[in-house]
Amino acid sequence: MLDHRLQTFLTLCETCNYTATAEKLNMTQPAVSQHIQFLENYYQVTLISGKGKNFALTEEGKALQKYAKTLTANSERILPLLQRIKNRVKPLNFGATLTIGEYMLPPILYQIFKEDPEINISMYVENTHILQKMLLDGKIDFALLEGHFDRKYFEFKLISNEKYLGVCSPDNEIASKTNDLQELLDQNLILREPGSGTRHILEQALYNQNLSVKDFKRTIEIGNMKAIKEFCHQNIGITFMYREAVKKEISQGYLKEIPIRDLNISHPFSFVYLKNSPDKSQIEYWFERIVSLRNS
Repeated sequence: MLDHRLQTFLTLCETCNYTATAEKLNMTQPAVSQHIQFLENYYQVTLISGKGKNFALTEEGKALQKYAKTLTANSERILPLLQRIKNRVKPLNFGATLTIGEYMLPPILYQIFKEDPEINISMYVENTHILQKMLLDGKIDFALLEGHFDRKYFEFKLISNEKYLGVCSPDNEIASKTNDLQELLDQNLILREPGSGTRHILEQALYNQNLSVKDFKRTIEIGNMKAIKEFCHQNIGITFMYREAVKKEISQGYLKEIPIRDLNISHPFSFVYLKNSPDKSQIEYWFERIVSLRNS
């Protein structure tokens, strides 16, 4: 259970306004000020450098916000952790980004369930941004992420490095020759929504060559991987994704890898969890088991 004064501080960090914080927490504005004053006296630092439109956290305030967020998330997980110990169960409660959740994990989860039919499994498939928030809110124990994440709050372990490539219809002429990235700009680009790991990697690769998704003829945003692949198969556009997500379609000739001269990207699939997690040994047990089953 997090100290109520730290909760007041975190709410103030969100609202950047003492009055709004008081209303949100159903307390008086002087009480909010007293909580902040208590923390400043206790830690012997200044946390807030101004009020109103000039509200700003000091460097010490930013550091406390970071630590308090981690404490909040871990405190939310203590009760279910104790209940697990009491009931002697090892539930699997985690999140995964779309490529990992749809293509890497199903055979692993099948094997886990086959070995332990009584296990409770909860898997949330969301984009990287949402899964990081779920970790910070204590709603999941760990997440399997593709691409970048905020390392301030999380520990991580590498699952694998995965090749990232462009794909298109077998009928698209670019599939039969080696292309420069610039030559693909007259194609329609089909991509995931903002916040997804696969999109972020593409945006970074384009940025490194002074390009962006806006430089393509047209962009089409679709949140469903199967729909994206179907659009590509129908030669409506091209896309970029991990080989893990499209290896079956490539092997069957349903889609073709685009030979690209200046694109050679591999990116990590990471096992991510909160720093200072109270059940770190349990979380790392699942990492070892997932990696072992994937490699078997």
